[in-house]
Amino acid sequence: MPIKFYNREKELNLLERVEKPYLAVIYGRRRIGKTALVLNFVKNKDYIYFFVNPKKSEGLLLQEFSTILGKKLKIPYISPRNWDEFFEILFEYNGIVIFDEFQKFLEINQEVPFILQKHWDTRKKKPTIIITGSVIGMIKKLFVENESPFFKRAEISIHLKELKPGTVFEILSDVGIKKFEEKFKLYLLFGGVPYYYSLLLKYKIKDVNSAIQNLVLDEFAPLKNEVEEVMMEAFKKEYSTYLSILYAIAEGKTKLEEMASVAGIKVTSLSYYLKDLINLLGLVEKHETIKRKSFYEIKDKFHNFWLRFIYKYSGIEDKNILYSKIIENLNTFFGWSFESVIRENLLKILKGYERVFKYYGYWRKNGKREQFDIDAVALNEQTKEILFTECKWKEKVNPKSICKELAEKSRYVQWYNDKRKESFAIFAKSFSRKINEFEGKKVFCFDLRDVERVVKKPEKE
Repeated sequence: MPIKFYNREKELNLLERVEKPYLAVIYGRRRIGKTALVLNFVKNKDYIYFFVNPKKSEGLLLQEFSTILGKKLKIPYISPRNWDEFFEILFEYNGIVIFDEFQKFLEINQEVPFILQKHWDTRKKKPTIIITGSVIGMIKKLFVENESPFFKRAEISIHLKELKPGTVFEILSDVGIKKFEEKFKLYLLFGGVPYYYSLLLKYKIKDVNSAIQNLVLDEFAPLKNEVEEVMMEAFKKEYSTYLSILYAIAEGKTKLEEMASVAGIKVTSLSYYLKDLINLLGLVEKHETIKRKSFYEIKDKFHNFWLRFIYKYSGIEDKNILYSKIIENLNTFFGWSFESVIRENLLKILKGYERVFKYYGYWRKNGKREQFDIDAVALNEQTKEILFTECKWKEKVNPKSICKELAEKSRYVQWYNDKRKESFAIFAKSFSRKINEFEGKKVFCFDLRDVERVVKKPEKE
């Protein structure tokens, strides 16, 4: 039984209400549900579906598309000699045409987008065309940049993003997982990517340990080579360098010199690779903090898990030993992911702040200058309010000791030091005892039950 379709009402309504024919582009990272969205939209409608497969020769792909088109138009045999003739016939159809992974035409024949543009611009009779793509940078090259063939031609442009936590918890309830902590751990592992949760249903998985064993470690596990396959597809022979950079970021290497050292490349070459990981695939995010300080973070939770364990311990051939190694260190990964989730949702949980980021700074400790970090700092420039946040994936956390350390770190954060109003927030699995004040400053303590209440009702995407 396939997983049901969840919570893309805004996108479906947009596709439905805009007058046809139109040109629409739907893009987003791999596994995010672009094809599922489009196929759900065209359900019970007249449509043609084309998948652009770059592993096929141009001639075979043209032949395959022509066969599909001929069947739809009930023409026994059509044989266009080139793409121009193919689109000439296609534009006689007045239904909906889907080109899935359209950007892969750039690997097959770079003229195809321009040929389609010509027909779109000059033909009075035309179908509704929906284009999807997972290589975000290439889609932007085709639709967003000034010199792109479809610049300002798409009446609909949808950047499909991850599902919100509340929607994921609804999915997990429907899959049959009752305990909130288990749901939360699965979200910490997989984030808001729908495909991963469809695998839970197919493999009848009810907990995170089984997910790791069956979906990642087993000989035929569907996610065994997930990240490596993405890198190989996108970057061919250079994929190992990109993997090394991703691994450095997953390991918390925040300095460019550290990343370059792990990847075995010059610091001066690093920006070239980072640009691809940020703009082309959308896997890495650059965060700006105070005074233009910045750090890099992997956006996808499962990619981070895969790099920390599967890539890092690729030399361990015994799967039982590898599984034990993962379980032994899993809470460290959950700690990173928990912190990431809180940072992503902090402005919704605690209102009144304008932006949030992780903070890196330096302090004197035991007579030495050492780097420290604060999991999340939230600011309100207008009111000069600043919130210092710590996240602990632990039970029975002592909030007073956390506040003491946050207060010490806060002294080194240079931002309206004499005018600002400070408060603290602590997120943990549970507390030894909650407090609401520390040395005259407001303290917010959130355990998993509090988080559950915040996300109990699925948000509309």
